[in-house]
Amino acid sequence: MRQAVFVGLIICLLPGCAAEAEKESAKLSLACETLKCDCASDFMTLFDSEPVIWKPDGSASCPEGYHLRRLQVAPKV
Repeated sequence: MRQAVFVGLIICLLPGCAAEAEKESAKLSLACETLKCDCASDFMTLFDSEPVIWKPDGSASCPEGYHLRRLQVAPKV
């Protein structure tokens, strides 16, 4: 059992997981153009937040040590 968990962790540390996380971040960056978002701390998500930084191309980003967090629920289609 421990070996399976260890192997799973190793696989997740491979570049594939990083690429998947980057894709999700890109999707959220686009969503934040129309929905309310903020930047949550990577360490204290509930208590520490910063405003979104807007890039010249109109996409949302966060300072180092923060990640995008959607505050408003997307409308159902």
